[in-house]
Amino acid sequence: MAKHRSGSSKDAMSMQVADLRRGAPGGKRFVGETAAQSQQARRNQREKVERMAEISAAERRATEIEVPVSAILAELVQDALRLARTLVLAPFRIAQAIRRPREA
Repeated sequence: MAKHRSGSSKDAMSMQVADLRRGAPGGKRFVGETAAQSQQARRNQREKVERMAEISAAERRATEIEVPVSAILAELVQDALRLARTLVLAPFRIAQAIRRPREA
C-alpha cells in the first residue's frame, strides 16, 4: 500500500494546471481565461514594451547630444571657409609647384 504524502495532492493539481496551460488553445495563461483575453493581454504587453523602448531610445538620444546646435553651426561655417580658401588657393599652389625647379 502506498503511503499518503501531504504535498502530493498539491503537486498533482499544479501539474494538471500546468498541463492545461500548455495545451490550451491561444496560449491561455490562466485557468478559465478565454483565448481572446490572452491575445489582448499579449498585445497590450507588446505595445507597452514598444513604448518603453521608444522612451528609452529618446532619452538616450537626448543625453548623447551634449554639443549645442550653435557650436555645430559655428564649426560648419569654419569648415566651409577653410574649404573655400583651399579651393581659391589651389591653382596658385599648382602653378608654384610647376614653376619650382626640381630639387634632387
